[in-house]
Amino acid sequence: MTVSITNKTICSLLLTVFLIAFFALPAHARVDYVKETKKSCINCHINTEYPGRSFFEAEDQYKWTFFWLCLSVTALFFTYGIYSRVYIWRKGKRGEPGKKGVIDTLRSLLLEGLLQRGILKLSVLRWVNYLTLSLGFLCLLMVMLIVYALALSLGVKTFMIQPPFGLVLDFLVDLFGLSVLVGVIISFARRYVLRSPQLKSTVEDNIALVLIFVIIFTGFLVEAARLSVLPITVERAFSFFGFAMAYWMRDLPFPWGTYHFYLWNIHMLLAFAFVAYIPYSRFIHIITSPISTARSK
Repeated sequence: MTVSITNKTICSLLLTVFLIAFFALPAHARVDYVKETKKSCINCHINTEYPGRSFFEAEDQYKWTFFWLCLSVTALFFTYGIYSRVYIWRKGKRGEPGKKGVIDTLRSLLLEGLLQRGILKLSVLRWVNYLTLSLGFLCLLMVMLIVYALALSLGVKTFMIQPPFGLVLDFLVDLFGLSVLVGVIISFARRYVLRSPQLKSTVEDNIALVLIFVIIFTGFLVEAARLSVLPITVERAFSFFGFAMAYWMRDLPFPWGTYHFYLWNIHMLLAFAFVAYIPYSRFIHIITSPISTARSK
């Protein structure tokens, strides 16, 4: 089976699974509204209702189930895609590279693989574009995996990690998320304003960049919708970009608590679908390029 056939099959199955998840799981929320008292909501969504249930019930039941189902499906597609890539790579590999010491390997991985020092020598703008988009996305993915691993290991059915470590994670998520947004903007500027000669824009590239922008932006909207109905505190300011958006949104006459529920679903579906698709697209270079560059140096 060729990679292209596998690509079409995987995409069809992935779309089917996520459509079923999107339309089937929300049935858990279709019950009468439940309003919590101000006392029980004082640390979270004060006087805010989720569609069909309170915020805590949605976190504990629907959102938790929905999230881990999507994560499991994504992990299966992602793992299979990576395995297929490695299998093809090993079949075409000729010989073994020279052996390196641990220090030299780590140095190459950091300077040549992750920081892409070679790109910096060619073009500062191209290097900044890589740093903000590719490396920023990779760092954001790693931070989110840490959040999910902590939630699972602690046995808490919520995605809010307690301070002080949770504050650091909040800051890093916003930092790397903002980095990716900047990277997407630079990518479009290089393609359509500066018209860099080494860039050959395709429809797939443009769709992928737009999708990444929508995923990150909806993530900030989810965060801002949640923070907009909470009291202003120093701790919440660690989510600095979402906090700034929430400060502006909180005075608008919209039910942000309800919007948060639907935005969360949309954001999660798009994010998991994109991560599952990475091994079958050109974005596999986000993972393979640092490794290949480090091995060749």
